[in-house]
Parts: sequence; C-alpha cells; structure tokens
Amino acid sequence: MAEAKKARVGLLGLMLKLYDLYPDLKPKMAAFADRLADTLSSFADVQFPGVCNTREQVDQAVAAFEAEDRDLIIVVLLTYAPSHIALPALLHTRMPILVWNTQQLYAVNQNTSAQETTENHGMHGVQDLCNVLVRSGRPFHIVTGHYQDGRTLSQIKGWCDAVRTIHAMRRMRIGLLGYQMEGMGDFCVDETALLAQVGVGVHHIAMRAVANLARSAPQDEIDRQTAFDRQQFVFQTGITDAEHEASSRLEWAMRRVLLEQRLQGFAAHFAAVGEEGWLDTLPFLAASKLLGEGYGFGGEGDVTSAAAVALMIELVGEADFCEMFSMDFAGNSILLMHMGEGNWHMARRSEPIHLVRSTLGLADLRVAPLLLAFSLEPGDATLISLTTFAEGRLGLVVAEGRIADQPYIPDLGRPHGKFTPDIDLGDFLTRFSQAGGSHHQALAYGRWADTVSKLAALLDIECARIS
Repeated sequence: MAEAKKARVGLLGLMLKLYDLYPDLKPKMAAFADRLADTLSSFADVQFPGVCNTREQVDQAVAAFEAEDRDLIIVVLLTYAPSHIALPALLHTRMPILVWNTQQLYAVNQNTSAQETTENHGMHGVQDLCNVLVRSGRPFHIVTGHYQDGRTLSQIKGWCDAVRTIHAMRRMRIGLLGYQMEGMGDFCVDETALLAQVGVGVHHIAMRAVANLARSAPQDEIDRQTAFDRQQFVFQTGITDAEHEASSRLEWAMRRVLLEQRLQGFAAHFAAVGEEGWLDTLPFLAASKLLGEGYGFGGEGDVTSAAAVALMIELVGEADFCEMFSMDFAGNSILLMHMGEGNWHMARRSEPIHLVRSTLGLADLRVAPLLLAFSLEPGDATLISLTTFAEGRLGLVVAEGRIADQPYIPDLGRPHGKFTPDIDLGDFLTRFSQAGGSHHQALAYGRWADTVSKLAALLDIECARIS
C-alpha cells in the first residue's frame, strides 16, 4: 500500500516576550508545540522552528517556511502573544494561514492552579490576532478545540488535505485530445480562467503524434499489456487479436504522452477522433486503465471533469469519471454511466471485469473500440463537479451518498453503478441543477464534502454542497 500523502506544515508557535521572566515557561511551551507536531504527524510533515516571541523571530520562521515551500502555516498561541509581532509576516506571505485555537488544559475546576492558567491562556491572543487579520483584509481559517479531541483533529486534517491538494493542483496540466464537444455548454471553459483561478493548465495533444506513437509502440510492450489484460479480465467471445492490439497500442501511446508531457490527466472527444482519422480506435480501454494508474479523465473533451478527477485522486488516492445517466426513483438512486470509461480499480470485487467491444458506433473508426465493463463496488462516496458559475467564476458542486450494492447489468456493457444521495432523489437532483452542477462528475469513495469545501475556501471559489 502506498504511503499516505502528507501536507508540509510550518508550525508558528507564539508567546509573550514578557514571559521570559519565567525561565521554565518557554521550554514548557516548546515541549507543548512538539506534542502538537507529533499529534499531527499522521497527516502532516510539521516543521517547528522554536517558540517565537518577537517580530524578528516570526519573520525568520515564516521566511524559512516559504523557502522550504511549505503548504500551510498553522499558528498556535502557546500563551498570549500580541498580534503585532506576527501581523507583518502573515500579511506578506502567500502561504495559507490556519489559526489553531487550542491549549494543553482540558478542564478548569476547583483544582486548577494559577500556574496552569498562565500556561493555558492563548485564547485571547487568538482573538487579538484574528481581529487584526480581519481588519487588514488577510484571509485566514480557524479551528477551535482541544489538541487531543478527535473532531478537532479531523478538522485540522481536512485543512491539511485540502491545502496539499491545492499545492498539487497549481502544478496540474490536463491534456486535450481533440476538442470539447460542440453544443455541450456546461463544461465549456475559459482556459485562462481555469489556470488563473484553480491553477490547472490545458495542453493540446496532437492526434497525429499519438498515432505515430501507437504505430511505433514496441511489440514486446504491447504483448506485455495484452497478456496482462487476458490475465485480469474476462474477454467477450469474438474479440480479435487485431482489435485488442489496436486498443492496446493506443493505451501505450497515451501513457507515453502523459509521462513525457508531465500531464496529470486527459480529456478526449470521440467525434474528433473519428473526424480527424489519425487514430484507429477510441481510447476507452486506455482511459479505464490510466484511471486505475492515477490519471484524471474527462469524456467528450471535458477538461474540467478530467481536472476534477485528478483533484480527487490527489486528495483521496483514487477516483473515477462518471455521468448521471438515468433516474431510479424506486431505489432513490441515479445510474452512473458514460460511453465506456471507468476506473477498473473501483469495480465490484465479487464479480469479474469484462473486456468487451463497444456497440455504440458513434464514430467512423477503422477498428471497433474495446472497453472494460463492470459495476462499481458499494460504499460511501462523494461526487464533485468542477464548473463555471456566473461571471466566469469557477466553482465546485459537491454531494455525499453511497454507491449502492448493484450487481453488474450485462446488457449495459460498460462501467456503471448506482449513486444513492443522502437526501430524497428529487430534492437532490433539483438542488444539484439549481446550483449549476455540470453533467459530468468525479467520484471517489469516502465522505469528503467537508474537505472539498475547505479546498474551495482556500482557492477562494464558490462551493455548493448538496445535502
């Protein structure tokens, strides 16, 4: 199993300079900060430079965080500290700021000592600092709770997960094979806005170059890929070696393009492939296997959904591309399905994965495309849509629910599953459309809406939660 990704955090621990009169206090506060760092260590790589109680010390600490390209500054008032020692550095840094309003003491009672209150009175320092940040127009975020409380740590983890995902997004590049499907306005996107607002760049992939790569793919590599497929998947009767090789060559070529051009995903449009005529077949098999390898994907040239899938892969570790296809009123569910793309690592473990020939016939091709067909593994799930709202502002729509325990439906012949929202189906779909969600989504297992909302807040984009 891959090691869990961690945010790279700078812990800024503040204290009042006057308290240097108490020689034992600063070492105690440093030890507390070390405990905080250890508490966060399962999801954050924390750098603590020591207790800061002067402006110069804060300036040096923040400069070091920036030099190390840290993802986030977590500010903790270890005791009271005046806001002006930290305000200049926090105003000038571009790093996001999370104020953690916490302390060592869990309860105040008849046995509480004056010394304990001296060691546990950072709260009014938090209020001082937050006030001047608000007055200065500097965005920040805040979590309040005891450092050993599970709910508090879950909130901190959410911010850490969100900020490391954004750090990756600002280096994200999505390839576009062909063009966005004409007339599908919901995922039309201004590429400059996409780059400026969420950090995702679009790179246009030349089909001729992909075709040349596919033709020149080493035969031993193709043999290795096709042997893997025969070991992993149940082949539909009648699939020829020529059909399998055409899809496998395109898979090899797309993987090479993604690696060489440092792309985190791609979008492809079936009509463009048919019209240009460079490629022998469609990249359905390629999309499914590359999704399983951690690349984003978007159908019909939808780079926003490819970016959303790549976003969720970075956040969660695995994600899928999907479309809300048909309503199941009887089961309060939605059939998720598209043309033939889906992350085969998310298939039901109790059933085989089928390698079949696509029967849609929507493009003029030399070789019929092959794809992987399966039903999704049941479990808690999150859907997100990255789209454009009013006045060209990018935003997210997010919802939680479950992938239903739905066995494979043979006649569908492509990846599919049922999503059951947490609320009534009719209310959910009405609110989803009122919010402006697009008809393509990213799907990931687990409940991630809180973290996605934090991610949107850090990006300063809108997030509509359907719940």
